[in-house]
Amino acid sequence: MEFTPEHLSKLDEMITLLSISDDLTIAFVRCNEPILCDALHAEIENRVNNEIFIYDIEMDEKSTNLLQLLNNAVNSDIYSSKIKEKKIAFFVSGLNEAIEKKTSDGKTEALVLLNMMRENFLNIKHPIIIWINSASLSMILKEAQDFFSWRTTVFEFDMEHMEQVTPTLEFGDTDLVSLNKNQLEDREVNYLRLLREYQEKGIDDTYKFADWNYNLGTIKFLRGYATEALKYFEQSLVYSEKAGTKIGIANSLSRLGNAYSALGQVEKSIEYYERAFDSSRQRGDRRGAGTWLGNLGSAYSHLGQVEKAIEYYERALDISREIRDRRGEGNRLGNLGSAYSHLGQVEKAVEYYEQALIIAKEIRDWRGEGTWLGNLGSAYSALGQVEKAIKYYEQALVISREIGDRRGEGNILGNLGSAYSHLEQVEKAIEYYEQALAIGIKIKDPRIIKLCENNLALIKHSD
Repeated sequence: MEFTPEHLSKLDEMITLLSISDDLTIAFVRCNEPILCDALHAEIENRVNNEIFIYDIEMDEKSTNLLQLLNNAVNSDIYSSKIKEKKIAFFVSGLNEAIEKKTSDGKTEALVLLNMMRENFLNIKHPIIIWINSASLSMILKEAQDFFSWRTTVFEFDMEHMEQVTPTLEFGDTDLVSLNKNQLEDREVNYLRLLREYQEKGIDDTYKFADWNYNLGTIKFLRGYATEALKYFEQSLVYSEKAGTKIGIANSLSRLGNAYSALGQVEKSIEYYERAFDSSRQRGDRRGAGTWLGNLGSAYSHLGQVEKAIEYYERALDISREIRDRRGEGNRLGNLGSAYSHLGQVEKAVEYYEQALIIAKEIRDWRGEGTWLGNLGSAYSALGQVEKAIKYYEQALVISREIGDRRGEGNILGNLGSAYSHLEQVEKAIEYYEQALAIGIKIKDPRIIKLCENNLALIKHSD
């Protein structure tokens, strides 16, 4: 497969470490992708073949004692023959499986043994490279800190996949977010009929036109068609400004921010959110201010300014709790989870997602429930628990289809593609990516299109 510049840089560091190490050196390689792990292993072996013999050690639930496996290797005929010709480095895989075995008191047997026998590893006079996933790394940090403290470094390798954690955008006080696909379609037909009838009769009612265009834009957005939604929100703003309704202006501004954010024009979305927030603050509209603050947080999260996003989310969360806005509280808790996920604090993210999911179920917020189920899937995937991630994705997919959220459906299908790519089920991964890409093209979503095209190229190239 084709390595990224970052992959190549870390490979160079690994090879340098192997070349200069003449005694015990322990390093971890954190890699969640079997395809990538295999490719890295082969590349290292190819590069050092003339100087270093890579001795592979395989752990599993039946072979949890790494020190014993290493001692067996040192006493083997292969070792005896190779040590005369080259330096030797031990590459250890399978710890992800070995840690599944527990002791009678519930501790992880492999990690207990690592800690207990760490001093004896000094007798192994060679580099030891331990290949693990994120979940294993987290467990080592908790249960084998003494052994981990001996490591020279941790090399972290990732592949860019469709799999992404997405902050949710808020819509304020509208019943449209609670409707399913068929109900949204019925509302859309009704609003279009009303607009057509008024226009045919020559009736120019700015208040109603502002409201109907606003609702049509919201419906289009909820169904994943941001480009079409943008046109309706623009009309809604024109009519709201003509009517002089400050609430209508603020709502239209915020929806324009949502549309531009979904289309990848995040800086422009921030301009609209700030105008909406200023309008709500001047009118003393706490609910509106909380909504726009939350959306500002999501915009800054998209720009990679995660700490700033957290500040906005926390301010919005305080408002939602102050005014007892449960939907807003759930959205902001979930978005805090997304922010901490971006910072690599995945376990903390899971805690926030679970809080948000409880609220979504409590208030029967299907849309929120689908979002947090999907993000929980991404979190568990990041922790290396891919089968668990798939279960969450499948639940989220059912909801996205039920409520007619095409963008959510596309994101989840792409995430399922990434999950099956992790499991090396390439044909299934390609199938999901292609379904997601078709939706991305249909709704003109640049993020979905770009990520799916990249992932399809990557997985087909690696195959």
